[in-house]
Amino acid sequence: MKLSRRDIVKLSAAGAAAVAFGGQAKADTTLKVISLGSWNETVTSEGLVKPIKALLPSVQLDIERLPFNQLMQALDVRLGARNADPDVYIVDGPLTASYASRGHLLELDGIVDKSAIAPSAVIASSYKGKLYSAPLANTATVLFYNKALFRKANIAFPETDPGKRLTWEKTHEFGKALASKAEGVWGFAWDQSERPYEMLPLGQSLGGVALAPDGLKASGFLDSEPFIDAWTFMQKFYSDGVSPRGLFDIPVVWELFSSGKLAMMVGLTAAWDTFAKSNVEFGVAPIPCFSSGKPVSTTGGWTFGINPRSAHLDQAKDFIRALMNPATQEAFLRARPYPPFLTDMWARMADYYTGDMWKIVRHEYETTAVPRPTTPGYREYEELLRLALRDIQMGADPKTSLTAAAQKVDRELRKYR
Repeated sequence: MKLSRRDIVKLSAAGAAAVAFGGQAKADTTLKVISLGSWNETVTSEGLVKPIKALLPSVQLDIERLPFNQLMQALDVRLGARNADPDVYIVDGPLTASYASRGHLLELDGIVDKSAIAPSAVIASSYKGKLYSAPLANTATVLFYNKALFRKANIAFPETDPGKRLTWEKTHEFGKALASKAEGVWGFAWDQSERPYEMLPLGQSLGGVALAPDGLKASGFLDSEPFIDAWTFMQKFYSDGVSPRGLFDIPVVWELFSSGKLAMMVGLTAAWDTFAKSNVEFGVAPIPCFSSGKPVSTTGGWTFGINPRSAHLDQAKDFIRALMNPATQEAFLRARPYPPFLTDMWARMADYYTGDMWKIVRHEYETTAVPRPTTPGYREYEELLRLALRDIQMGADPKTSLTAAAQKVDRELRKYR
């Protein structure tokens, strides 16, 4: 998105107040900021640097973009050194409690207006009742499907009405009919087939609870019957040749769909721009649920936090204030197709949030969205569950894998008691 002259004037006017947020800002202070690698140079420049610089002209931004698959590990190493680098960094929402519990995040109560943020985001960005990360980009998933492949198989398009969403059973059936080994076409895939973000809703659809209410026990929850049943069914997508095994890189799955070699994909709304630039005629529908279960959808996304050891805390706080400014949020959301965290954005950007995909997403947020579990040990929880999901995908017994994973998670969570 390119900001108009009017937008720049508005931002510049707000900038006078923004510079005063933290008192006396040093001239040309440089903040080291870790961001996400999948936000390309255009998104980073137009969606972050330009609007924030308009509000904070005396602050320079040294943006370091890290690939998604390396981000968490790299942050653990950098923050574990307990020095002043970085000043500000991106936080996957459910990791807020983990970073905060280890002293890696500065409390943001009094800096961020929590009343402007969706309640579920406030919960995900908090630890022990205090806000520690500032939400920027919420996420959601929908079912993308290739219209040409559906026509070829003489299968009716999935309904956009959430009340008539596909079941997982029907999705598997359609996937088998749509797949063609001879033509190299797969019937279905998740773009995050090893991540709790996309995989927990299967078990939750059957009534599963991902973690104990206190966030410190997995046994009896992660290895409960709903998750065993759900991921036993998920395994059929791979054993029946519907889904490709071993694809854990989001862009690779998106490329498979963009090239016409994938009939259906549960994936992030951010994929829309990629698919719109391809030659694939595609549609969207709500994510499936089990026929005997309830609809459950994804939510939670990217936030930013302050390293409490930063040498530029005043300017880092100003960065967060500028990030939460509606003009900055709008600039970013127009540069990358994410749903908003600020509730007023739906109305402010009504011209943008139109069409089937956004109607589906807004409905899901209001009725079916379930955030990932809040726990100071989310990093360990996710890593151990990822390994179990990989094993199940490759054919391991779901009950055995989940029981072992839950016991390992319990051992990791004891240090937070």
